[in-house]
Amino acid sequence: AALPGPAPADWAQAPLDPAVRAVLVGFDEHFSYAKLCQALRYLLRGGPDCLLVGTNRDHRLPLEGGAAIPGTGCLVKAVETAAQREAFIVGKPNRYMFDCVASEFDIDPARTIMVGDRLDTDILMGNSCGLTTLLTLTGVTTLDEVKGHQESSCPARQSLVPDYYVDSIADLLPALGD
Repeated sequence: AALPGPAPADWAQAPLDPAVRAVLVGFDEHFSYAKLCQALRYLLRGGPDCLLVGTNRDHRLPLEGGAAIPGTGCLVKAVETAAQREAFIVGKPNRYMFDCVASEFDIDPARTIMVGDRLDTDILMGNSCGLTTLLTLTGVTTLDEVKGHQESSCPARQSLVPDYYVDSIADLLPALGD
């Protein structure tokens, strides 16, 4: 999306698709001020009847060597801030995604394991859905963070504690061969 002119008054006059009833914010390597303006205009035009949906709130995406890039949560927060309302998150840690899968397939939570590398998304969702949780230490989470949550008396922090952990998903390969 390009801004339709040099001034803010021009940006507010660009045509909007009358069929749009929702704004979805997901990973977008080409996120721009123009897209933010367009999202806000749709949300203001539609009011509470125009849905604001985010895919996830990941604040960073880890890269090899300890580097990171901004995650989708940064984009969601930008739109939420402009619109002055909160997005409905369909991804982790919201149980919406699990409920959709469980409604389509015969899933027994007692026999299901959630494997992930983030406490605030993967492990929190697994725990809130009654799944066994396994943390891999290949993402943004450290074992010291887990220990801090485990030693806390705060229920919210306790909900971030996995049942098990491994240094890498590769540590599971020998067990999968049995």
